[in-house]
Amino acid sequence: MEIPCPDAVTTEDIMPTYKGISTSDKHRIFDALRARGAGSCPRCQDSQWTVSEYSMIEVQATMARHPSETTTIPSIMIVCEHCGFIAQHALQPLGIWPDRTAGVSHTKSPSERVANA
Repeated sequence: MEIPCPDAVTTEDIMPTYKGISTSDKHRIFDALRARGAGSCPRCQDSQWTVSEYSMIEVQATMARHPSETTTIPSIMIVCEHCGFIAQHALQPLGIWPDRTAGVSHTKSPSERVANA
């Protein structure tokens, strides 16, 4: 017997106004991937993919724990409908992202902040 959880959290509770990726954007993304020869899942070889979410991958120029400069790569996550493998594709090379420059954030390290105080 399944007992309902009165404290269950739904997507509507967390993101009540989130609408997801538009159908037209999904078509643009699939068309761009198809035009560049994207194909089957590298894990299971199935060819059924779902456009999942936009994401920003934060990257840094060095291995420092507190990098002074970071940048983000706008990307899209797609999910294999058969095995659930998630692939990420940068949007700029696909011609999808309107801004051709990734956002650069110049964050000073604690030692730089002290030196400039």
